[in-house]
Amino acid sequence: MNAKTINPAHLRTPGHSAEIGAAEMAGRIARFRELEPDPFAFPDLRQQQGKRSVNYVISPGALGGPAPLTQAHNFHVSISCLSKGIRPTVHSHPYNEVFMPMDARFEVFWGEALEQSTVLAPFDMISVPPGVFRTFENLDDHDGHMMAIFDHGGDPHTGIVVPPAVYEKFYRGWVPGQGRPAA
Repeated sequence: MNAKTINPAHLRTPGHSAEIGAAEMAGRIARFRELEPDPFAFPDLRQQQGKRSVNYVISPGALGGPAPLTQAHNFHVSISCLSKGIRPTVHSHPYNEVFMPMDARFEVFWGEALEQSTVLAPFDMISVPPGVFRTFENLDDHDGHMMAIFDHGGDPHTGIVVPPAVYEKFYRGWVPGQGRPAA
């Protein structure tokens, strides 16, 4: 029988809870039905004319966009709503991005020419590594929600790479958040 090495950091320590009142905890709750879409998150949203929305849920310092939860975290969370057949523009990040469909099947595409893909059912997850082009598409006949977790606690809009054609169509001259009301 092999003795398993115990990692001392895994041991539990007796102690007490940090105190937090109901009012402070209320500031750490995001209600899905109260989320406000960010119409200025990406320039292709205007072209998709209401067939896609982006709602930031957790965004430290609101660096990703307006969000109900802006406390310090080492990640961002957004929920996008897409009609059937709608895709975000192809792009890559310098960090991992995790996707989880919530109520529809989505096909996730990746690679230089999006030559690879897989279909995810609700609550399946995929973690796309840094530097890999990606996009996704709702396959179902109803609006579907896709949760994205950005494995980055800073500004998630930095270091994004898009194919040259996407840059020319949507991003040349675009200023992130342009048109967003002043805070």
